[in-house]
Amino acid sequence: MNNFDKYSEYTKANNWGAICELNNVKLDSFGTKKELNVLAKYLTDDEVVFALTSGIMVQTGTSNSSDFGSNTWLVVLTSERFLFLDCAMLTSSVDTQSIRLENVQAVSSSQGWVLGKVMLDLGSRMLTVDNCVKATVSVVADLANKLLKEQQKQKTTTSPKIAVASEESSLDKLEKLAKLLNMGALSEDEFKIAKEKILAAM
Repeated sequence: MNNFDKYSEYTKANNWGAICELNNVKLDSFGTKKELNVLAKYLTDDEVVFALTSGIMVQTGTSNSSDFGSNTWLVVLTSERFLFLDCAMLTSSVDTQSIRLENVQAVSSSQGWVLGKVMLDLGSRMLTVDNCVKATVSVVADLANKLLKEQQKQKTTTSPKIAVASEESSLDKLEKLAKLLNMGALSEDEFKIAKEKILAAM
């Protein structure tokens, strides 16, 4: 991820405005001042914030009972997940929802005349955050898809290592067989049979 060190530095400083500036958008705190103030409490030690937006999501099973209908949520894209925060209007309680990046198939955005929306494809369902600041939705979608692509690359680069490890262990077995043959512990026929089994398993 480009500018990772900057994102990390600004996250540690709780400088959400600087993160938005890094993304060439302005921090919109309308309706989310309380959420921005408590955001740091809901991040893990090594979690890095890449983008923020806010928008309307319909009330969920975890929504504050004092809130009615649709709520304005702070939407935070981090190195690990999408984090959603909604502070209650009349109390200090905070609703949180979290979707790990590995559970997201893709992220798309749509921009209208004034506002925009972000859509998360979770495979079995779509999650839509509507009435977002227009400029922020494409930033969230672009950065999220870059993170998803990087995760996919990491998965594909780790699988060949496993294959190499199994090949190395097979080579070790062949070396041991050769030593046993040289020592006279195995006959030529026994060596050939054992060697074919190892080669077939590779």
